[in-house]
Amino acid sequence: MCLERPNAYSSGATELLAYIFQKETGQDIDAYGEKHLFGPLGIKHQWKRTYLGVIDTEGGLYLNGSDLAKIGYLYLNDGIWDGKRLISAAWVGQSLTPAIDTGWQGLKYGFKWWLQPRKDGKEYIWHGIGFGGQRLLVFPSERLIATFTGWDILKDIEFDSELAERLLPAVRSAACGVAP
Repeated sequence: MCLERPNAYSSGATELLAYIFQKETGQDIDAYGEKHLFGPLGIKHQWKRTYLGVIDTEGGLYLNGSDLAKIGYLYLNDGIWDGKRLISAAWVGQSLTPAIDTGWQGLKYGFKWWLQPRKDGKEYIWHGIGFGGQRLLVFPSERLIATFTGWDILKDIEFDSELAERLLPAVRSAACGVAP
């Protein structure tokens, strides 16, 4: 998928990383992910493969909404799941630190996370943005995770920042029984 976004975002870079991982370690990234991430999280997943047999890491991972939320929960808990460390706290922190100001929807970019500055300027809303409307949103202060698994491949609209800004007040209104 080619998106015309500032700073030349490329899904192909993720595909290249999977290829490098396989060449350098001799391991299939799906088997590695199953052992160290998906299995421990209890995630049922499916990867599609390229015609070369390489895992399609740029857009071929299929998860349901509750399994996608587990990834957000793992990050909310600094890499700990069910009392066991799956990812180092240092990696979690580093991956959620802005490395690039994208100029796209006001989002910054960490290690595969899109980061939306909060209005207070103290933290970010974490976005996992996928093709066709697949979304993972994490609001760290509220410990709120939202997933969207809609599928519209004809028009991948750019609404992520607006969605995050509208979602939290809607959740608060619903929780308090007050109409918006």
